Amino acid sequence: MNNEVYFEILERHEQALEKLRTQGIAIAIGIYGENLTKDDLFFCASLDRCLRLIDGVIPMLKERNLTCAGALLRLQMDNCLRTYAAFIAADKEKVIDCIISGDPIKNEKDITGQKMTDGHLKDEISKIDDQFAQVYGQASGFIHLSSKAFYQTVAEIGDNCSISFHIGHALPEKRNEPLLECADAFVHFVKLHYRMLDAVVESKRRFDQEQRKNELG
Repeated sequence: MNNEVYFEILERHEQALEKLRTQGIAIAIGIYGENLTKDDLFFCASLDRCLRLIDGVIPMLKERNLTCAGALLRLQMDNCLRTYAAFIAADKEKVIDCIISGDPIKNEKDITGQKMTDGHLKDEISKIDDQFAQVYGQASGFIHLSSKAFYQTVAEIGDNCSISFHIGHALPEKRNEPLLECADAFVHFVKLHYRMLDAVVESKRRFDQEQRKNELG
């Protein structure tokens, strides 16, 4: 896939991401609702992080920077993990307190009594999204120095076992398909995140209704 085709397809992904960003603002309004709670601060923090990642991934995809786009994808998947942790926690308040205070949640337990390590959260969220585990493993290769870093430097392997390296050069066009796969995955996992937050908005709507009823006596 040459660069001309890549940028034509990328334009559709960019439009989808910009639409999701606008949708995220509406979700934030729904989460805050009429009565501010600690839960709202947590969920809106995860949403704000998502919107800032959208702002970051769009220029990285335009610049064809697969390393940074892949890392941002992995961060958005982390957003999904920690948001989902609040849904399956044995004690949601403890999990939210951990994240707000900067403490790890790996020692907190879910409703089955399992510690919520990243590995366990990945397995649990894969029950509602069958793409998660595989893509998580691939995206993690952009966070840690791994084989992905090596193969991005290899431009060509010749018949005589010679190797041509590209260090700091523009990404070869053969990497355009992985770039678009990254864009697809990013859109997908923003939508997964929003599915969770939509449930929060609905819960907050019911909470606000109950508060109004109580105020009216």
